[in-house]
Amino acid sequence: MNKTFSIKRISLLLRRYFLENLYREIKFWSFITFIFTMLDHRIFVLMVLFFSGLIYSIRIHKDLTRGSNRIHYLLIPASHAEKVTTTIFLSTFYHFIMVYLSYCLGNLLVILTYHYILKMPVPVNWDLFWESTIVISNGVMIPQSKFVFFSILGLFTFSQSLFMVGSLYFRKNSVVKTITSILGFGFGIFLLQFIFLKTLWGVKHLVNAMLAVVVSLFDFSIPDIYQTLFVIAASLLAPYFWYISYLLLSEKEV
Repeated sequence: MNKTFSIKRISLLLRRYFLENLYREIKFWSFITFIFTMLDHRIFVLMVLFFSGLIYSIRIHKDLTRGSNRIHYLLIPASHAEKVTTTIFLSTFYHFIMVYLSYCLGNLLVILTYHYILKMPVPVNWDLFWESTIVISNGVMIPQSKFVFFSILGLFTFSQSLFMVGSLYFRKNSVVKTITSILGFGFGIFLLQFIFLKTLWGVKHLVNAMLAVVVSLFDFSIPDIYQTLFVIAASLLAPYFWYISYLLLSEKEV
């Protein structure tokens, strides 16, 4: 087989995936769309995005954890780089786009059903990529909105790259083990932040330090420079995890 990276073989892999899973895809996205017609709150939609992304990523790699399917997948006439690229596209960009389309379609169905048919003024939210904050200026609270599309996409891409590594690394119970590993990593970041608060910011009491950590984790008015740095860091780490996934996939053929 020609080892040169081929867009044509990637298109064939995508075609194979959709032909084998078309009915399941239709059911899955119809269900997600129905969910968004019932509840389109921004936080809920983001939770669905990340949680369904985890399930979707793990499901794509189930072929690598089951005997006959694993052999079939490894024998597909395509290089590992092409298989990893296909998986990245499906689990990250395709999934992100489909969740957004389901969100928009769900809102449009609400508008059609309640506003035009039932004549009921049900509010519809289109704020998925807009983050609202309250800024106090001269004692006056001023609402502000910020476009955070790239922040959400960067964080989702980073999380999917982590799930991809976990689904390939762990042989059994990959979902539980991947989530546990991520929580363990997050706890390590929590401790590191706690140490910084104690040493650099001079927090003297444990209660105050813990409160400061919690506030900083859930504070949505983080300066733009820190959010930008976070997006850049996630963008750099995601390709690294994709490379690790490529190495893990290569090992499975041995």
